[in-house]
Amino acid sequence: MATQEQELARPSDQEILDFEKIAKADELSKPLVSEIMDFTTLQHEYAGGSAIFQRKIQSVIKECRGMRAIKKDGNCFYRGFGFRLAELVWEQANTLWADTILTRAMSTKELLLSQGYDLYAIEDFYDMFINTFKPQKDKNLLDLFTEKYDGEAIVCYLRLVTAAILKRDRDMYEAFILDSYPSIDIFISNQVEPMAVESDNIHIVAMSSALGVNIKVANLDLAETSGGDINYHEFSPMDPVDIPNQPEVVLMYRPGHYDVIYPNVKT
Repeated sequence: MATQEQELARPSDQEILDFEKIAKADELSKPLVSEIMDFTTLQHEYAGGSAIFQRKIQSVIKECRGMRAIKKDGNCFYRGFGFRLAELVWEQANTLWADTILTRAMSTKELLLSQGYDLYAIEDFYDMFINTFKPQKDKNLLDLFTEKYDGEAIVCYLRLVTAAILKRDRDMYEAFILDSYPSIDIFISNQVEPMAVESDNIHIVAMSSALGVNIKVANLDLAETSGGDINYHEFSPMDPVDIPNQPEVVLMYRPGHYDVIYPNVKT
């Protein structure tokens, strides 16, 4: 039975609700994509948590020069992936790789049309998506992704691209979802097309294949690893871009969320 002191120390239901309201308000106030930052906030978030998490965070700190926090709104994979891919294209402007990625990105309109999406429904989203791959004098990339309408339109388009790949290659993907959904179409209508629905490995595989990009995900989870180091899951496209030493998009996963991380430059 709880003592009087324990009863007094325990927060009331109203205090719990107030705390949750403050936490939600704090998250809502955060940008869709942050500036590059160090890992201090991440360390504080898990300061009292699992020793496995803390060791893996130290491993990430050793291997990476910084991160971008992506808003925790269920769209974090698409937003983080889209931002980092566009950033790499800007950094590699006028190279064969950047030109090839732009061509692949432009081909997604025909992909969507071939899978039954309406041109008038997707055209504005497509234009905004392609715009992110073209360096601009009057706007930086962060502006494009943090303006609410543009940022959401880019995420929406990437969701549709993912859905189109799953539809086109349904024979390959359907087996992975049949335990939970009777068909790939129902899976798409529930887990891909709606905004604010979290992503899993199947979404990452499809996104990688759609744009021909290697995606590397650092797993900040409770799985034990040799030496406590962070472990990575690498996703390669089914139809890769045949260019040596091409960049890769590197993300960090923790339960229910993705952020962008920047590995140290190898010398």
